[in-house]
Amino acid sequence: MYLYQLACYERAIRAQNHHQTLDIINCYFNSGLQAAQQCQTPAAREKVYFRLLRTLEETMCDLLMSEHWRIHCFRVIKILTPIIFELVDTKQYEAIMAKLNSLATYFLPTQQFQVATSAASTKTPR
Repeated sequence: MYLYQLACYERAIRAQNHHQTLDIINCYFNSGLQAAQQCQTPAAREKVYFRLLRTLEETMCDLLMSEHWRIHCFRVIKILTPIIFELVDTKQYEAIMAKLNSLATYFLPTQQFQVATSAASTKTPR
């Protein structure tokens, strides 16, 4: 049941409609957490968590989605990261986080502004 519901939410997130609110992303995340809890094996649970991560990451990087939609996906990814930390070793976690942060820097305008601002503030005037 949960995996079917998860797939329905997944399609809704990847094809944002003007009448959908950000709550659909939250519902997807909560449905994914419930689906993971229902899994019988740790491998199946891990698969669900990484499915959540992959879907949110791909949606965050989709320039056809609205800016607030993509930013909210990134926020939900940040909520998911402690779970990912528990699933993988430190090197894998650091690689995943570096990838996510670089994608966010490129695809999210607010992240681009923060990077530009921090770079400009570190330069000293001549």
